[in-house]
Amino acid sequence: MNAVLQILPTFHTGGVEKTTLLIANALAEKGLRSFIASAGGILIKDLHPSVIHVELPLNTKNPCVMFSNVKRLKKIIEGYRIDIVHARSRAPAWSAYFATKSTNAHFLTTYHGAYSQNFFKWYYNRVMAMGDPVIVTSCYMENHVKMHYSNAECTQIPSGVNTQFFSPELVNLPQIQTLKSLWEIKDNTKIILLVGRFTPIKGHHVLLKSLGQSTFKDQIRVIFVGDSKNPKFVNDLKKQSEENGLRLHVHLDEKDLRPFFHMANVVVVPTIKPEAFGRVTVEAMSMEKIVIVNNLGASSEIINNKDWVFNHNSIESLTHKIDNALSLNSEQVQTIGTANRLRASTLYNVEALIESHLQLYKRFLKAE
Repeated sequence: MNAVLQILPTFHTGGVEKTTLLIANALAEKGLRSFIASAGGILIKDLHPSVIHVELPLNTKNPCVMFSNVKRLKKIIEGYRIDIVHARSRAPAWSAYFATKSTNAHFLTTYHGAYSQNFFKWYYNRVMAMGDPVIVTSCYMENHVKMHYSNAECTQIPSGVNTQFFSPELVNLPQIQTLKSLWEIKDNTKIILLVGRFTPIKGHHVLLKSLGQSTFKDQIRVIFVGDSKNPKFVNDLKKQSEENGLRLHVHLDEKDLRPFFHMANVVVVPTIKPEAFGRVTVEAMSMEKIVIVNNLGASSEIINNKDWVFNHNSIESLTHKIDNALSLNSEQVQTIGTANRLRASTLYNVEALIESHLQLYKRFLKAE
């Protein structure tokens, strides 16, 4: 029976990990043998019963351990008769690449991130462009890969979200009322939402500076939803919000984002580093929200509407887009929300993501 091995550093939460989980389970449900190799993580418990997870120290950049991983992976490939090795991150990809060289397994990659480049980084990153093919998640990423590695054979498979799950019809209304009561949010309050890890690259500080200049500043509440790994950064953001005359609410480590999307008048994705895809953008669109993004990375092509794309070099540009969104009447808001959900569910749904992977794998699987 055909077998696919996906390789990544760890198996905790994150866009790469969630995609790996979806593909692994889909393969198992199709009757194929499905394997994952990583250093472990909480998503192991969500795997289909027939998916085999192999724990290896793949979350290291130590050259000695990476070399040892080559031997370990070769043993796994040969022992389980793996047909395809799909690498999703650089350090484990190097080990996987050399492991497949002395086996009959096919090596492919997904170039998940717009990695920074210098001479040493160019060499280190290039393993992600050595897959046959290289899966990219957006036009932006295909251009990025081709710019640095012109010989890369790219296949575009947009990432996807569960648009049936991210539906405004499935929100927990009592939870929303509880949050509004806790935060003393009135019905006429303008809620601006940013979802993302608490790290400078997500642009929290850009949004706060922009909202400090908004015409609607006195009516606005800002909600940040993210992880609890950087309390100092969170405290700095709270201080900045006060300096800008804003009221900020922070919610940590929340798995179900739907109530927060539902509450929001506008969802903003102001990342200062280009993103390979834009998962939050699609999730918010699926929830029928107005989403404002910048002209970096893939989010602008997901939105595909210049009315809601701001210039990343201009705080004033972001403020202008937010004020325009908050000035719309309810009918206009609903029209935009409906169009956003249709675009998300048509182009970026998880079913299309899974089917595209399955069709790609079939090109290299042995007929049985």
